[in-house]
Amino acid sequence: MDTKSITGPCLMIDREKCLDNIDRMVQKAKANDIIFRPHFKTHQSIAVGRWFREYGIDKITVSSLKMAYYFARNGWRDILVGIAYNPREYELYEKISAKCRTLITISCPDSARILAAQCHFPLDVMIKIDTGYNRTGIKWDDPAELYRTMEYLNHNGRIKIRGLMTHDGSTYGLNSRNKIMEHYAVSVDRIIKCRDKTGIRDLLISIGDTPSASLADNFSGIDEIRPGNFVFYDLMQYINGSCSFNDIAMALICPVIDIRPSSGTVVVHGGAVHFSKDSIVINKKQVYGMVARMDNSGWHKPTDEIYISSLSQEHGIIKYTASRIVKNIHPGDLIAVIPVHSCLTADCMGSYFLKGGESLDHMRQLPQDSEYSL
Repeated sequence: MDTKSITGPCLMIDREKCLDNIDRMVQKAKANDIIFRPHFKTHQSIAVGRWFREYGIDKITVSSLKMAYYFARNGWRDILVGIAYNPREYELYEKISAKCRTLITISCPDSARILAAQCHFPLDVMIKIDTGYNRTGIKWDDPAELYRTMEYLNHNGRIKIRGLMTHDGSTYGLNSRNKIMEHYAVSVDRIIKCRDKTGIRDLLISIGDTPSASLADNFSGIDEIRPGNFVFYDLMQYINGSCSFNDIAMALICPVIDIRPSSGTVVVHGGAVHFSKDSIVINKKQVYGMVARMDNSGWHKPTDEIYISSLSQEHGIIKYTASRIVKNIHPGDLIAVIPVHSCLTADCMGSYFLKGGESLDHMRQLPQDSEYSL
């Protein structure tokens, strides 16, 4: 692993682990005869997107219209914009639809009514169903709202309702396979009931969370999966059992900048602006990242686990009692930290390096004046 040129926090990814993670999800989708539409909000990288293309993937999900433009410029021609429709972006949707198939997410009757009045071009729509996460979408047990939404959309002959979608983000906070699979089963049952109430059997059913997609073997009743985090995984997925430590393909490499033996702490240059403020509770303690053993081949699971115990803007505090990992650490040394949530860490950093030292693109590097160019 080339670390000679690292002077500050550096986000490193392991290409081979990423490819293994992609391959497993591709094979799972094939075995269940379902569509695999990965969410690219995690990596936001054209280079990483090419790795998916190597497996024949040609349909993707993104989290913003700006991200849709970013990948459309690279030749992606079937893009679901997962965030709820924003009427202020209508003209941008119309522009991109001339270049690629763009699916819009509608999450409430009012949005459907506004879109139906605005739309003057052929458009595919997915209706968002809230199966229990309580963020956006039509409540699964409110068929009247679903009927109203569909009725508004059907007023405009250019709009085609393709299916129902959900994202059960509550699975990320669960701490066991059994709990995740229980949530998954409930979520699937609820969205299928929604489709049954419409009486339209050919509506696509699409789900999109990494824990469920990683742990489920049977996708009966599902037509499409949209996981994103799985390409890198992270500490949260490791703790909840969605992956093994060896599946984690991302680490933030941080320089040590202070040693405080009297308080049992090591301070690294790596704070909230690098990791984000996401945390997870482990053994009743708030954790902001896990220190990993590092050598020339990469990062590895340590025998004695220690964690980032607090973050400020630029600083990360590692609290320890006795650990071989920090016994001979000095200022200027490098420490690998597994982030709690890889999606947010990648977005904060806005750049990647492979273990060999090669840099990869990230959407944050795009000049603002070309955000919506095609």
